[in-house]
Parts: sequence; structure tokens; C-alpha cells
Amino acid sequence: MSSLLLLPLSALLCVVAFVLAVPVAMFCLEAAAALWVRGQPPRKPQGRIGASAVRPQLAVVVPAHDEERQLGATLRSVLSQLQPGDRLIVVADNCTDRTAEIAERAGAEVIVRVNPMARGKGYAMDAAVSYLRAAPPALVVFVDADCQLGDRALDALAVTALARQRPAQARFLCLAPHGARHALKVAEFAHVLKNEIRPRGLTALGLPCQLTGSGMAFPWPIIAAAQLASGEIVEDLKLGLDCALAGHPPVLCDAAVVTTEFPTSRQGADSQRERWQRGHLHQIRSALGPFTIGLRRGDLPLMMQVLDMLVPPLTLLLMANAALGLVGAVAALAGASILPVLIAMASSASLSGAIAAAWWMAKKGGHAPSQVSAFASYLGDNVALYPRLMSRAPLSWIRTDRGETQ
Repeated sequence: MSSLLLLPLSALLCVVAFVLAVPVAMFCLEAAAALWVRGQPPRKPQGRIGASAVRPQLAVVVPAHDEERQLGATLRSVLSQLQPGDRLIVVADNCTDRTAEIAERAGAEVIVRVNPMARGKGYAMDAAVSYLRAAPPALVVFVDADCQLGDRALDALAVTALARQRPAQARFLCLAPHGARHALKVAEFAHVLKNEIRPRGLTALGLPCQLTGSGMAFPWPIIAAAQLASGEIVEDLKLGLDCALAGHPPVLCDAAVVTTEFPTSRQGADSQRERWQRGHLHQIRSALGPFTIGLRRGDLPLMMQVLDMLVPPLTLLLMANAALGLVGAVAALAGASILPVLIAMASSASLSGAIAAAWWMAKKGGHAPSQVSAFASYLGDNVALYPRLMSRAPLSWIRTDRGETQ
């Protein structure tokens, strides 16, 4: 190969290697910090709200789109933790089932929203905040319509959000149903890694976490000023970044747990994973602006929050480094620099080690399969998914197919 071509090729491969090394380094830092604090009990939220004390009034908002099968259990979970003066609001958004009727029977305040041209959880959240402006609560907590609250989750979120005057995110965990196929247990590990292990690492480093969708608590002035009305399928990531840009980076409330279950149907699980990953990649493409703002401000928490968001799905990151190593090796045989190969090898080894450490931590909590061979099916599903993610299919808020029978 001509030396005139080798120099720019080497430079290009080095740039790609360094770009890929950034999310690898961020992920490894988070995993190492989480491993460092492993074994320590969850920090109790700061504040003076005791078991018998009356905390400030809060409103729990449940955005729901055709959730008649799951909604009743969710509302019972929320109602069991409400105190006098608290409010429960269900937004029945473009529903075609009995969601609104079930919410009314449970005693919730119901907002029926019908606008097929503006669908999305963000629009439902915006409708609830607009409704609350007439009598604003001290705190607004968003809970998805298919979730269960852990013990005293609302109290813990209230203490954390109001004491810190920042959005507080519960540990939102999506769990595999009992007896589910092995791939769902791997999916549970991936979810725990993203929503528990990595945020714990960030918290140990004194950094903000991402908002993850359910179990999000906001002091009223923060949520009242937020721009919510959008069709973003990962409105949580966008909202968390918007809050950080406004000077209110989210904080993890480790003492609060919110859980849901993966759909048992393969179609439902695959569709859910595609929406999450497509939305995440969409947000990655828009991250340069916020990072530049953080750099200009000297705002380290904002920059680190953006860098955390830049960590793509790990299967994709492993594939990208493997491809770089292969291309770099071929180029090196032709006389190009071997540096990109060395960087790719170091990144792959570091990433694999951090994933192994995370798997060990998750396994200790019962959130990972015992056999590493269970990962094969999950990785295969992800590899098959990525060509579809490259399409320009629109993002929309649809109810997850959980495989229920009539």
C-alpha cells in the first residue's frame, strides 16, 4: 500500500480508536467505583422525615397508555404509600381500553388525553404538570403504569429530592419473571447494570446519574420549568440532561426501589429492547451540544453525565472494538501504525473485565444468570437487532406486548 495512503489511514484509525476508548473508560470507571462501594448498605436519604412524620405534600403521576391489565396493581402499590394530602394522578393517554375507568375506581384523579398526532410519555407528563399548576405540590413523582414500589420508596424519594433540591431517581429495575428463558435473565443483568451498578458508581464518585423513566421525583419548581411535551421514546434521558443543563443534575436515591418485569413474549421483549436501544442511540447523536456547554462552563458534573450517556449498548461497543482491531490488524500488515490495534485490544480487555466484575456484583444480588453460556442467546439477539436500529423508523410510545391472553 502506498505510503501516501498509510499515513492518513493510520491517523483515521487512531482517531476511531480514541473515540471508542472514551465510553470504554467511562464504563470501566463506573464499574470500578461500584465495586469499591460494594457491600456497603444503601445510604439512608438525608433529612428528618421519620416513620410517623408528615412529609410535604407530593403528587404521584402515572402516565398510562392502554395499561388496563397492569394498572390496578401499580395503583395499589402507590396508594399504600400515600399520606394525607398526597395526590394520585393517572394520565390515560390515547387509550382504547379501560385504563381511565380502572384509575377512577381506584380513587385516582384521571386526565384523559386524546391526541393521536402527539403521542408519547413526554406529552402525558406535560399534561399532568399543567393540570397540577392550579395547586402545585412540593414534589412530583412519576411512576410507570406497570411498576411496583419498594418499601417506603416515596418517603425516600421525597427526602432526597427535597433535601438536595434536585431530581431524585430510584433504582428502577426490570426483572425476569420466574421461570423465564435464560436470555431474559441476561436482560435483567443488563438492566441492573445500567440502572443500579453504574449509577452507584457515579454516586460514589460524587457525580449525577441519568433519569431512567420510573421512580423519578422532582421538586415542583424544577419540573414546572421543564420542557416535557415531546415524543421522545427515551424522554427520561433527555429530561435528565435538560435538568443538568438548568443546573439541577439528577441524583440517585439508592434507598428507593421501583420494579417491573420483562414481558414474557419474545416479541414483546424484542420490541421493548429495540425501543430502548434506538432511543438511546438517538440521544447519543445529540450529545455534542450539551458536552460543549459543560466544557465552556467548566461544569464537570454535566460533562460526566454526557459521557455516561455516550456509553452505547455494550454488545455494540464490543463489536465496534473487535471490528477496529480486525481492520487495524489488516492495515498494520500493510505497513500502517499498529497503535490502533493496541488501543482496540486494551479497550476490549478492559471492557470485558469491567463487564465480568459487574456480572459478579449482579450475581451476588441474584440479578444475573449463573452460567456465562446464557449470554450467547442474548448477544445473538442484539447482533440481529443492530441492522434494524440503523433504519429511520419513527420512535413512538406503544404499550409493551406482555403476551397476555384474553
